[in-house]
Amino acid sequence: MRVKICGITTREDARVALDAGADAIGMVLHPGSPRRVSFQQAREISDYVGAAADRFGVLVDASPAELAEMAASCHLTALQLHLRSCPRALITQLPVPILPFLPADRRALRRSAEWWPQLPLLVDSLTSDGAGGTGAPVDLQVAAAVASHRPVWIAGGLSPENVAQAVRWVRPQGVDASSSLEAAPGRKDRQLVTRFVAAARQAEEGA
Repeated sequence: MRVKICGITTREDARVALDAGADAIGMVLHPGSPRRVSFQQAREISDYVGAAADRFGVLVDASPAELAEMAASCHLTALQLHLRSCPRALITQLPVPILPFLPADRRALRRSAEWWPQLPLLVDSLTSDGAGGTGAPVDLQVAAAVASHRPVWIAGGLSPENVAQAVRWVRPQGVDASSSLEAAPGRKDRQLVTRFVAAARQAEEGA
């Protein structure tokens, strides 16, 4: 199982994630987010992290050309797409692996069938505008149902206190947290990040 710390805005917070043992970091490139970083900031953080962890760019809506430019310019190793419309063909047009967003609602199983079975999906809570990243708890029953037939990552309200339950219940390929690990919007709390990664690892070992 992989552990991603999302909403990284500084090299210092990237260091916190690496020291805790995270496998990946996420940098939000969507202009509407309080954790948004510029291309230059994302590139600087990516170069600082290097091969120590995967570097995800998190976006809401963008064209294939824009996504490819972001991946190259920011030195990303993956893209997390909260696209309101994410056609299958888009995945094959991009130069890095893609983690599409799947809303954890009653239609999740049908929507998951639109993607080939080997492709991991990020199961997260849904916002009113059709994107994810709410920080609201994900429906673990929905996530577990999707995970029963394909690889999934789970996000949405995960914290040091509840990530173990989520890992044991869903047995995901990855877990992802952001706002629950902050001292302030866009600034990570070292203790919370460390506890989150440790709790996820311990739950994985006992699952």
